[in-house]
Amino acid sequence: MIVTLSGITGTGKSFFKDVISKELNFKNLAIVTTREKRKNEINGIDKEFVDDEKFDQLKKEEKIVVDFEFLGAKYAYKKQYLESKDNYVTEVHYDTIYEFKKNASRVFSVYIIPYDIERAKLELRKRGLPKECEEDRLKEIQEHIKEYSTNIDLQKQFDYVFVNDYTEESKEKLLQIIRKIK
Repeated sequence: MIVTLSGITGTGKSFFKDVISKELNFKNLAIVTTREKRKNEINGIDKEFVDDEKFDQLKKEEKIVVDFEFLGAKYAYKKQYLESKDNYVTEVHYDTIYEFKKNASRVFSVYIIPYDIERAKLELRKRGLPKECEEDRLKEIQEHIKEYSTNIDLQKQFDYVFVNDYTEESKEKLLQIIRKIK
């Protein structure tokens, strides 16, 4: 099974991905990307960082699918993992969930909503991103909220909507949900 986590930036997707991986022994399905590696990220674990040339080569060889661009970087998933029988957890940008589900079987998609939007913005600011990048991400939050709240077809793509209040209880609740469907 592949558990996908979607939601606005700062809502806890990476946190929950790590928790599900550690506590339920799910493998991390690392997305392939051309974006710059952040300070605490590990290549091959958090994401698979490649240059444009390598990304294009993987695409030409049809080794990656669900490719898209976001804030100037390219992203895609390795086809071999989407076809695997292993348990994986990954983050999926909300507007690629349609394509993701077309290319993967056994998907349980979770849309995470922050209990407090200001907390999500605070979590984003804690990342210490360059000012321009942070501003782009804050702008994207508003666009994302508008798209999700008005697009019924998009909402139907998610198997579960989860409200994160950034507490230990939230963490345990999501783990309990995943355990039931595992």
